[in-house]
Amino acid sequence: MDALEIASGLDAITRLRPLWMDAESRAQVGAFEKFELVVAAAELAERQGSEPLVAVVRRDCSTSLMLPLRRERLLGARTAVPLVHPLSQYTDVVGGALEADELIRICNALRRRGIDLILLRKVRQDGGLHMALARHGTSQSARETSHYIDLAGYGAFAAYEASFSSRTRRNRRQRLQRFEAQAGPLSFEVLRGAEAATAFDTAVRWKRDWLTQRGVSSPVFNGGEWERILRGAVLAGSTIVTALKAGQALIGVEMGFANRSDYMAYLGAYDETYSSLSPGQEQMLRTIAWCFEQGFRRYDLLAPSDDYKRHWTRANTGVEIDDYALALTRVGRGVAEVRRRVRPLARDFYHWLTPEMRVAGGRYGVPAAAAVAAATASALISSIE
Repeated sequence: MDALEIASGLDAITRLRPLWMDAESRAQVGAFEKFELVVAAAELAERQGSEPLVAVVRRDCSTSLMLPLRRERLLGARTAVPLVHPLSQYTDVVGGALEADELIRICNALRRRGIDLILLRKVRQDGGLHMALARHGTSQSARETSHYIDLAGYGAFAAYEASFSSRTRRNRRQRLQRFEAQAGPLSFEVLRGAEAATAFDTAVRWKRDWLTQRGVSSPVFNGGEWERILRGAVLAGSTIVTALKAGQALIGVEMGFANRSDYMAYLGAYDETYSSLSPGQEQMLRTIAWCFEQGFRRYDLLAPSDDYKRHWTRANTGVEIDDYALALTRVGRGVAEVRRRVRPLARDFYHWLTPEMRVAGGRYGVPAAAAVAAATASALISSIE
């Protein structure tokens, strides 16, 4: 039987570094499970009074799987959630694919530690957790498609560009001519270190302005701890920051991650002064060309499944993702069921609101829907406790 350990606390997680480095050498660590990011998230969890946990499955002397989590309260239930959430856009296991019986042993170990519920967000259908969760987990009705451009399928940027109509290509050339006539010659750069951090700061400011105009909030781009952790990753060179410039002026920025052999577009923002000239599209097109040069297999646009993303993929290629719950107690089952039922209603309510209504209401959008969900959940949970 495989050995199972629950590493609790920052010190215990830090001592797992050799296991992480071994998995990294086999390309079995995703972008959001990188050791430095996990340690930063564990530090934050402890500062906020939470408990960082890593479930470690040791298959033999040379192979281990790790699932990074943290303990928090969700509608009264003691819940284990992905350690790097909400910064992470996917949840996965480190070191390979988790077997169904291994997942059951993790559940039993966490139950003994007083956990009511395990909630794993944004699990990819092609990831290392999916098969075990499909067997033992419960979908939380959060299915989305994460679209990607199949770079390997096209082979070269010229072939990808040729997949667009002649009219689209002509419009791009004309737009570029207008852009350079107005702003000056454009250039594309890959930034490092302090220059990358400065560009990231500018992009975040643009992003916040864009969110504010639409009455939308972000759990990451809000000047808080997760934004600080992300900026630290930029400074450390753990991300990829590309810039579109007109002369020396920054026009557009994209920040992404290398996710094994894929490129993952995490943040894109541009100077709204030039919005009529579509600087975001020009920035993205040049980043895609760079990804071809670097030999990336895919350009991942992440969820949700927006129309513009399907346009860029050309073949409507994508990977399904979903949230999964593993209820360990009666209270956990109640919370998982409430979340599964209420979350889609809250999401629909949020999308029903116009940007004007969100802005006028300040904090009215997602938090209001969450408050409705919490009130409903509290009543239902009280009846089962």
